[in-house]
Amino acid sequence: MQKFFNKNLLWYFLFVLPITFTIGIFVTEIFLTIIILFFFYQNKNFLYYRDKKFLFLLIFSIYIAISAILKIDHNDLLVSSIFHFRYAVFSLSIFYTLTYFQDEINFRKKNILYIILFVIFFILIDSILQFLTGQNTLGFKIINNRISSVFGSELILGSFLIKILPLILWLCFYLNFYLKKKQFFQIIFFSFYFISIYLSGERTSLALMFILIILSVYFITKLRKTFLVSSVVLVIFIIITSSFNIGKSNPFNRIFIKTFNEVTDQLYTEEVKGLSKEQLIESRENILKHIKIFSKDHDGHFVLAFNLFTENPMFGVGPKGFRSYCRSVNYDSKIGICSTHPHNIFLQILAEMGIIGMLFYIYGISFVVFKIWQISKKKINSSENYCFLVVSISLLINLFPFFPSGNFFNNWMSIINYYFLGLYLYSYKRVYL
Repeated sequence: MQKFFNKNLLWYFLFVLPITFTIGIFVTEIFLTIIILFFFYQNKNFLYYRDKKFLFLLIFSIYIAISAILKIDHNDLLVSSIFHFRYAVFSLSIFYTLTYFQDEINFRKKNILYIILFVIFFILIDSILQFLTGQNTLGFKIINNRISSVFGSELILGSFLIKILPLILWLCFYLNFYLKKKQFFQIIFFSFYFISIYLSGERTSLALMFILIILSVYFITKLRKTFLVSSVVLVIFIIITSSFNIGKSNPFNRIFIKTFNEVTDQLYTEEVKGLSKEQLIESRENILKHIKIFSKDHDGHFVLAFNLFTENPMFGVGPKGFRSYCRSVNYDSKIGICSTHPHNIFLQILAEMGIIGMLFYIYGISFVVFKIWQISKKKINSSENYCFLVVSISLLINLFPFFPSGNFFNNWMSIINYYFLGLYLYSYKRVYL
């Protein structure tokens, strides 16, 4: 009985892990360690280590470690990069754990989905309450015109929700939760979900959400009606709240108006850099000369990242080398604008891992895209196929190259990316083997 309880508990650890970030990254790391230890303790079959997709991740991790040893001087940045391989092992551990439990636990599986749905639904209601009243159930107030819900001063609500959404969808299909009689609940839930991402004011998260919706509607027929109706609800919500100034924050202004002004270098605000009215009119007439990539800061980060790449094109400046360089110049670079990372995955890999690292990235993305196309051609409406498509789309969203992004080597980013890679390994096996 005790042995079964431990198995059952580990099953919960596996799927609760992504939402432990609401508590703190330390708790998430504990869950990660438990799953890896279970894999090492239980696995006696070296066949898992010979999986080509795992070997690809392991070789990439080894390249990161070697690059860090050769390029990085700061000990804190060096150590974390050397042990990056643990994330590849984490992916393999998830693959193994899901395979191990496939026939071991046959009841109460859906409890984990209900737990996650309850936690997420609380966050969604909490977010809307914060928007309407100015503070949430925990007393956290709105910061910088952005809704943060349970995350308080950390303005990551949107990025958290967009990264957790594929897990919810994966579990729904894996546990056959998507039944017609539940469609009304699904529409309510996802309407609140999309609205909360919008209220967070995170422009990248909102853009990625729409990409996820488009891909899901196109490839996953069971999501089509739910996502389309929920999207219409979101649009109606945006029109009503922005037209009648409902709520204590103004996400419409940040997402649309501020974005337009930043891309055009603020040329459409009332006062710009002390320009006279005549000079401002002339600048607007030559708007293309002032276009920025997302914003002036982002533009500066990208310029610096590309400059670092040109200095070290083949191997880059090493993992977290952008931060290392900025530390060495006291965050005052003569070219571009310094930060802790370039705020774009594509440029970060290009600058820090060079052409070699970019080949890993391009191959990985191409592999995922090709497999999506291959599975969609079969037009088989099975839960296994839907699971595979959902987790494939999640990888494309998490690694999307054309929008601002978090630090690729950040703990949370690495954990969530390799978590979905673990689900991908498992779903791949169910579809192709």
